[in-house]
Amino acid sequence: MLNWDKLGFVICKPDAVYLNLEREILSFLRRRGFQILACKYVTITPNLCRRLYWDENKEYSEWWWELESEFLNLGESLCVLVQGTPQPPYKSVSELIEKKWKGNFKPEKAKKGTIRCTFGATNGIFNLFHSADCTNAVKREASLFFTAEEIEQLACENASFVLKQKEASNLDVIDIYFRIKRQCIRVSSMHMKVKKRYISFLDKKQRQAMSVSKSMKQLWLYNTLQEEYRMFYMYIGKDKLLECITNNKNFKRINYNILFQAFDKAGLKLAKWETCLFKTTMLSFT
Repeated sequence: MLNWDKLGFVICKPDAVYLNLEREILSFLRRRGFQILACKYVTITPNLCRRLYWDENKEYSEWWWELESEFLNLGESLCVLVQGTPQPPYKSVSELIEKKWKGNFKPEKAKKGTIRCTFGATNGIFNLFHSADCTNAVKREASLFFTAEEIEQLACENASFVLKQKEASNLDVIDIYFRIKRQCIRVSSMHMKVKKRYISFLDKKQRQAMSVSKSMKQLWLYNTLQEEYRMFYMYIGKDKLLECITNNKNFKRINYNILFQAFDKAGLKLAKWETCLFKTTMLSFT
């Protein structure tokens, strides 16, 4: 008989799997006393996303649903059932993971030692890790990804699962941003001297970014955007594309499909992961 208060349901989200972090995240949980009972790779469709995050006591904006659905549908997630012992003051394993180990959904607010800080969440959507926040949520969410038979077998069988072997991938919002910005400057009508000065500024900022922790990159990029706009606003304001992607007052009004078409015409070829990360980061600045 399963004691659901001792069970947790977590998801290594698509960015964690894409970056090949799921093995390290499971090791993180094991070192903190959790046993891995079952794992399953799943692509979370928009319909599954709605069912996963359904909560009569919470309201999500329509744009959040759109972004989260697009993100979760980018690739596979790893759904995991874990078992452990609740530690006071936490009354259940789900509460323990949610409040002590997961970390704030905003990377810059995630405490040191949490999963989202340790492994470097990027923004409120690309945040690596989901966990059911209470025992009832564990039951409901686990049933979306594991059959009743699979869950029943957990009580009498040793865990057996295989994590996929993948090549390491990279996904860095700062690299993406500077690549986009440099190309937009190159194809702009700015005077060549201004272009050189602007690109020199970006080169300097990108070198500085090398010392910024992953979980602080979003905040660092926001501050850099503000500095950039103050320094070059006279030239940015004369270029529709640069104005569109530098002045954060525009970010919520942008039609991102049209924007990405403009990038393509400017010679920028972005993968689906890059466009989604860029869009979710820009919208987090509004």
